Amino acid sequence: MRIIILAAGKGTRAIPLTKNTPKSLLDIGHGITLLEKQIENIQKSKVIDEIVIVVGYLADQIEAKIKMHKENGIEITTIYNPFYEMSNNLISLWMAKQKMDTDFIVTNGDNIFEPDVFADIVRKHKDGIFLTTNKKDEYVDDDMKVILDNDYDSIIRVSKEIENSKADCESVGLVLVRGDRYQKIFIESIEKLARNKEYINKFWLEVFNHLASNGVHIKPFEIDGKTKWKEVDFHLDLEDARKLLKLD
Repeated sequence: MRIIILAAGKGTRAIPLTKNTPKSLLDIGHGITLLEKQIENIQKSKVIDEIVIVVGYLADQIEAKIKMHKENGIEITTIYNPFYEMSNNLISLWMAKQKMDTDFIVTNGDNIFEPDVFADIVRKHKDGIFLTTNKKDEYVDDDMKVILDNDYDSIIRVSKEIENSKADCESVGLVLVRGDRYQKIFIESIEKLARNKEYINKFWLEVFNHLASNGVHIKPFEIDGKTKWKEVDFHLDLEDARKLLKLD
């Protein structure tokens, strides 16, 4: 199983912390960076044997950091996105399409998942496309909200623009694509969107809107967002991550 981590962005919402440091290399406690914790949990899951990181902003720093992990025998490669300053992470995903020739997971460089999230999504699912979700009592404008079908079995739309009151859950930024047919469908969707200038500055999760509009069944995979996942967007998120991971 391969995992693709999208870590090319400048992390502007976390400035000044990211002025001279990629967001994925922010210290989350005891000298451990966000990216290193991701790699550690990926290893602990025992279901992923290859890591691909799409880099851009201050890419040399990320490549230097992972060099020690490469030397320890972990299979890690990087792909450079030269368009990171003028695009959003949909283009980073497009840059990695050649790495989608086997079953794969995609996630963001600012997400931390507990090891059992990776293990469960891989071991519990066969062919298909599966997007991790989290149900909450209330949603806010910055949440990447999700609308499900009437049976709550298929994803209809993913967007921050969905009205908070109409959200069924939120996307937590991790997808599993499994099976030759679904790999091909996923790549074709990315290719179509990347050729459309309207999508240059869109989030990679727009792929699911395109797939759903073309009748592709995307199943939600519910996790506990309070204990199993943390996203680092803002300064306060770092403090929350340290508490969650007991690194404060």
